[in-house]
Amino acid sequence: MKTVNLQIDGKKIFAEEGTTILEAARQNGIDIPTLCYHPRLAPLGHCRVCIVDVQGFEKPITSCDNPVADGMVVETSTPEIQEMRDQILILSLSTHPYEDCLTCERTGSCELQEKAYKFKVDLPEQLEREVPAEKTEDNPYLVRDEEKCILCGRCVLVCRTGPGCFVYEMVGNGVNTRVVPYKDGKEVSLEEAGCIFCGQCVDVCPVAAITEKGRAAAGREWELSRVPGICVECSLGCSLERQAVGNDLIKVTVPQEGEKVSWICQKGKFGVHKPEPDYLEQPLKLNGSDYTETGYDEAVKITAQSLQEIKDQAGPGALAVLASGKQSNEESYLLQKLAREVLGTANIDLGVEKAWGQAYQGMYNITGPDVCGPTPAAMQHSEALLLIGSGLEDSHPVAAFAVQQAGRFNDAVIVRINTEEDQKGSWNEIKIDCKPGAETALFKGITAAVKGDDLSGLAQEAGVSVENLQKAAEQLAKMTSCTVVAPSFFEDADTEKIEALLAMAKAGGQIEYGRSDLLLLSRYSNAAGTILLGGSPSYGPGLAALNGKSGLSREEVAAAAGDEKVKAALVFGSGFVDTKPGDLDFLAVSCLNRGEVPAQSDLVFPAQPPEGKTGTFTNSSGQSCINLAALSGGEGSPQDWKLICDLAEALGEKWKYASLDDVRAEMQGVNPG
Repeated sequence: MKTVNLQIDGKKIFAEEGTTILEAARQNGIDIPTLCYHPRLAPLGHCRVCIVDVQGFEKPITSCDNPVADGMVVETSTPEIQEMRDQILILSLSTHPYEDCLTCERTGSCELQEKAYKFKVDLPEQLEREVPAEKTEDNPYLVRDEEKCILCGRCVLVCRTGPGCFVYEMVGNGVNTRVVPYKDGKEVSLEEAGCIFCGQCVDVCPVAAITEKGRAAAGREWELSRVPGICVECSLGCSLERQAVGNDLIKVTVPQEGEKVSWICQKGKFGVHKPEPDYLEQPLKLNGSDYTETGYDEAVKITAQSLQEIKDQAGPGALAVLASGKQSNEESYLLQKLAREVLGTANIDLGVEKAWGQAYQGMYNITGPDVCGPTPAAMQHSEALLLIGSGLEDSHPVAAFAVQQAGRFNDAVIVRINTEEDQKGSWNEIKIDCKPGAETALFKGITAAVKGDDLSGLAQEAGVSVENLQKAAEQLAKMTSCTVVAPSFFEDADTEKIEALLAMAKAGGQIEYGRSDLLLLSRYSNAAGTILLGGSPSYGPGLAALNGKSGLSREEVAAAAGDEKVKAALVFGSGFVDTKPGDLDFLAVSCLNRGEVPAQSDLVFPAQPPEGKTGTFTNSSGQSCINLAALSGGEGSPQDWKLICDLAEALGEKWKYASLDDVRAEMQGVNPG
């Protein structure tokens, strides 16, 4: 990349060609104020607060969308420039209800307020506008206050470039211009306009024109603690920031620093675990047909005694340890250790699909340890993407966003293999649907096309054209291509199909030792961490082979319980309410609320919500990130990892973990990756 030299406010600086004046200034500690600009969006140039004088130009230009040039001389804050900025801010304030600042939820973080304060702008008289005075709350998640909108355009742009929904439109003229949900030439509700409630418009709004429901009067911005964390709603493991006051979670957003595609979806932003009437705070014991509260120590004692008695009577194979897949790496490691070393059972399924586990292990054997696969940021900049399977928009929305962004803004070719839904994606798409159950032949056909082998037989077997196999192979072999496999693929994938998938990725150069551009998405959020730390019935920690001593999966446990071969289970997390475990002699569970408790559970421990938990999680790309507790638990809610340790101690073990650091040190020894 060519480097250019220029001068900003008398300071000589260097910047890469293509860098905007605004970026070059900020990289060198020179502040240029902005209002419509957002670091995760393409420059808009709407508000003109960022105007600067450039030698040789007759009029000031916007710095956010104009690139630097060699020899450029820039002045960012002349008296004339500052006077223009003041007038721009005065105009914005004249249509903004600044008398509401005392009670506005964005006080302290409002970008318009901050600029008015910084430049000591005199408050103008309010202009009358033909906009609704009442807030719009016709949906479960967002509140829109049109009076506060400053027409920056951020919400319009992020909706189009993020989820690709085109919900918002600017209508009207002059001071009566409004930003509204719009469809088929008329104003509609957010839902009618196709809003998926990802909340990205909330995160980029510079004022309080769009806010989360429940945000009003829930805490001043300067009162909110800001704690980094990981979303555990899908296996992408997006970074997020939880903001709380005391022990109340107020909102979830993205970190201020990070990748431009570092967004979260509806599940991550609004799927928070707020206390409900049936929220568990104390352990419960089943008495007849109802539950009564019991002490924590008593609940641990009864659970340990019951598991030990059944182990003594029926053997360790009569026990099972299950989890929802949302537990941390430390919890997965301790749970599998409790199962294998203390209870002696191999019936461990902490959240790993069998077929996904086979694919992950096969990929791991090719790439080696410590290899990270494609992230949403890398996907966004790919030349080509192979998308295999359906339902990505529902299961992993941020991955679907990245696919759309690659197609629309990077002109990537999207090859969709057996995707059922109609997509909004790219201008260049290749849709390939093979015969039912013929994916193996399809993958072998693409592999043969990459190698230049004969395709006719495989094309006929797969029920696709030779031309489509060649097109897919051409995209697979591109320098910056990647393959994304949706969870639906693993629902009926057998060993042969998985081997064909891996062979295709290897032939196309997407997986090799030390490198991976293959993203295997699981329906369990921490599947990668779980399998690496031994939380699968098929592998020990570090993907160690079990030499024929594999245990039962959750589906097999349910069947064995029905046959009375499994007689007791220890279950962590939700997702087991509809599981039919048969007539178990004993069932102990850890859940957030009563609605998640499986029928006839003998003991119920209150679980930690993600926002109250500290621990590491490993996403589908192979990156391990830490989640810090934003909330503290109640007296009856000890940390989940401590509960596992207390159960081990009650069963006669002497685990000496003073902190999670001790657990991680041991994990590093058994699984260096």
